[in-house]
Amino acid sequence: MKKILATTLIFSAIGLGVIAFGVGGSPRSNPNADAVARGPDVDNTSAIVQLQGDPISTNPSTKPPHGRKIDFNSQAVRSYRAQLNQKRNEFKRWLRTNAPSARVTGEHDVALNAVAVQLNGTPLARIAAAPMVQSAEYNALYHPNLSESYKIINASDAWTAAGGRATAGAGIKIGDIDTGIDHLHPFFDPTGFTYPTDGGPWPKCDAADSNSHHADQDCNYVSPKVIVAKVFYNKAGQQGLDAQAIQDHGTHTAGIAAGVTGKTAVANEVEIDDMSGIAPGAWLGNYNVFPGGVLNARSEDILNAVDAAIEDGMDVLNLSLGGGYHGNNDLLAIGLDNAVDAGVVVAVAAGNSGPGQGTLESPGRARKHFVGQPFTYPAGGGTTIGAAVGDFPPLPTSSFDLWFNSQLNACTSVDPEASGKVVVVDRGACTFSTKVRSAIAAGAIGVVVINNVAGDPTAMAKDGGGGDDLPAVMIGKNEGAALRAANPPDASAVATFQEFITANQDILAGFSSQGPTAVDFAVKPDVTSVGVNVLSSITCVGTGFPCTTTGDGTDAPWAFFSGTSMSTPHIAGSAAVLLQLHNDWSPAQVKSALVNRADLVVKDSITGLHDVGPTAQGTGRENLSVAAGATTWMDPVSASFGKVTVGHPTSVTITLSNPTGTDETFTVSTTKFTPDTFGGTVPSIYNAGTLSSGDDRITVPGSVTVPASGSTTLSVAVSAPMGTTVQGWVNLDGDGSNDLHFAYFAIVGR
Repeated sequence: MKKILATTLIFSAIGLGVIAFGVGGSPRSNPNADAVARGPDVDNTSAIVQLQGDPISTNPSTKPPHGRKIDFNSQAVRSYRAQLNQKRNEFKRWLRTNAPSARVTGEHDVALNAVAVQLNGTPLARIAAAPMVQSAEYNALYHPNLSESYKIINASDAWTAAGGRATAGAGIKIGDIDTGIDHLHPFFDPTGFTYPTDGGPWPKCDAADSNSHHADQDCNYVSPKVIVAKVFYNKAGQQGLDAQAIQDHGTHTAGIAAGVTGKTAVANEVEIDDMSGIAPGAWLGNYNVFPGGVLNARSEDILNAVDAAIEDGMDVLNLSLGGGYHGNNDLLAIGLDNAVDAGVVVAVAAGNSGPGQGTLESPGRARKHFVGQPFTYPAGGGTTIGAAVGDFPPLPTSSFDLWFNSQLNACTSVDPEASGKVVVVDRGACTFSTKVRSAIAAGAIGVVVINNVAGDPTAMAKDGGGGDDLPAVMIGKNEGAALRAANPPDASAVATFQEFITANQDILAGFSSQGPTAVDFAVKPDVTSVGVNVLSSITCVGTGFPCTTTGDGTDAPWAFFSGTSMSTPHIAGSAAVLLQLHNDWSPAQVKSALVNRADLVVKDSITGLHDVGPTAQGTGRENLSVAAGATTWMDPVSASFGKVTVGHPTSVTITLSNPTGTDETFTVSTTKFTPDTFGGTVPSIYNAGTLSSGDDRITVPGSVTVPASGSTTLSVAVSAPMGTTVQGWVNLDGDGSNDLHFAYFAIVGR
């Protein structure tokens, strides 16, 4: 089964986040809060029931040709759609006879041939036993998971090739399946935009988002920049919900993907210019699956949004959400795979359940800047560092004594000697609020938390338990080590915050989920992108900000968020730029360009010094400008052997395609990845290790030539002893900068 770009591509976050061209997500709680809780993975009162027969996206009579989309007005599609409707009616008749209490609540035929069923006490096994049913599963529950980031992914040259930063992505439609997009935020200024000329009428909306309650008429929450507003929640009508962006998440991810140029963000009273999304010239579609205060979206609602986005003509889908991973039978993942067959690039987050292998969720990259409070030690002058401020108040704007707590994490107590002082503690083992409560109990006047992972500090969130109203900030791990070594008696802070531009990038975010996938042990994530301390827009609704759409941005709210949710729209925006530059590229070609031409530079979360394996970074950090010049593509984009039997060499075939008029020859080599804890300094769950040239467990040819305007295959074989995990990358070095690489992964057993 095809796996969607890792965007379905699946991504990770780097100071980086991970991404998959597939299904991904993040815990509902703030990812910056340690020891967060998460909600349920399934709704066992309802189900998605996949019926026998292809959906429109994959049936040979309706599947679009290479580089095209489904023509929903064609006779073939109308005819096949009628056939699928007849099959759904057949299932409904079976339901009335054999499971009369169950009720069909939704129907799908584009990405998945399925119905949604409210069980009302009917056992799922009874539904699955119907003769026309292929599979049935409970509705899975999913939850919502910039100024410097474009430099990290090397977007500038691609923007130049696209005609300039302001218009990069022009003509491409990005559908954001999330918490809604606040179209009034100046980051979505419609000046210079006009509605598309194809696929009308425009704008598009459902009845719930129409002043006259008629679909595609008198639409609310739209503009020539945000061209669609639709809500997907089975109780939206009962509760009076619509596509308005009440929650922040969707407005943030949409801004990362396609926020316009020329706006100035304000964070903690610090003005930051040079703002834009990755594809400022692209259109956006608002497909809200978390309306109002809804925190969990069901598979049914997300599939409805996917179907609508495909029918509306979206070119790229961004799903910065996630939930429990369901292996190869995850029906939402199957539907997203099929969306790729419908000609749509799908970007999905890998999740924020890391570190550790196998933490990939069903449907994050390097830190580079943050706004913080200047912290100087000793108080009389010396070293000044940035301290990140979140839900807790900033430190006192004066000099104060420091106390280095004997119980390093302060989860149980803080020394009484800290009374009247700012106490220095380590991150980890409990929530930030727990540490602060310990400090309050000891009479401390503030808390400095030292990060426990490499890179920049992050804004700390409260846990909601109360009793934690005390100044508290976070400083970086390396800065904290230097502070402890200096052991100053006092320090000082100032009230005026500033932007700290740091050298921290290409460090894998500690929360980034890791592969391999469940059941088939495939390489995921596919690639990494920026996911920590990402500055973008948040909703104006209920904030009191005037939010003038055509304003300069200073009258609107902005925020730094972290999570693989922030990585995914970087890829979605990158895909839009590539599609503008190469309008004949298929989703598979976009995926290969981003994945197989990434930079293999990602480092571990703890020290920021050591390489990480392919199930932590995929092929590395995306490089948009290099991807834009791709002339050779791979399918699949990695060699996922899964579990292989000892003594039985197993091979994977990679197809290489070359559309140019000249043969392309590549020298083929391997880079072996060997896990290492480096003397116990990096726990194994962070997947750090060493790289070495050559891997005798992998067999590849010494070279391969891809004929002009043609294709060829490359065979990769694995043979290794029992209990071995074989992993690394195969490198294809061509003329000049025409180089590619792909990951391999195998578990050898019986």
